[in-house]
Amino acid sequence: MNKLANLNRGLQILISFSGALMLVGWLVQPEVWVKPLSYLATIFLPFVPDFFRLRKFEASTPLILAYEVFLIVAMVLGIDLNWYSEVLVTASNDSYYDKIVHFSSGILVVAAGQEFFELFRRQSSSKKDILWFQILFLVSAVALVAVGWECYEFLYDEVFGGHMQELVKSGVSDTMWDMIASLMGGFLGVFCILYLRACQTKSRNPAKKS
Repeated sequence: MNKLANLNRGLQILISFSGALMLVGWLVQPEVWVKPLSYLATIFLPFVPDFFRLRKFEASTPLILAYEVFLIVAMVLGIDLNWYSEVLVTASNDSYYDKIVHFSSGILVVAAGQEFFELFRRQSSSKKDILWFQILFLVSAVALVAVGWECYEFLYDEVFGGHMQELVKSGVSDTMWDMIASLMGGFLGVFCILYLRACQTKSRNPAKKS
């Protein structure tokens, strides 16, 4: 795990440094580097796991690694370097890259939500395992993040004159497909968690031979 922890720290520094470089680029050539708020976010977002650690929530090293890799794909490449509008874009201006990122975000949120769920379940006075609540909690977490992100894009464009909702194509259909892609990734993540849980339960309680 030490190697993974060192890799996480290296990625944090690399991502933050890339945001700082692009912010300097904006100061020098604002007509080329046109997303200063995004560059600022890139500087600080890698250290969100450290904030949660200060709040007594210690995320697992693999989850933090997945988060840092997601930041590279979604923030550094997707937004800062315009991959959403330049990579895997169809003739009708649909971006498969955008949908892949949203699908992946659903899986990542489920993984993070599962760790939160297990933390609170361990700290709860009631140890009763409620499967339906676990599923509802995880799917709700994905939906909340998906809707929250679309609201952030809308407010960024309206307040700061950005073009996050127009990186590829604008319109309600693009926003809805983004949220649907996130939910699909979330459902896949929930299915994988429940499947692994069933396999663990079966291995702990093998059927007795007659």
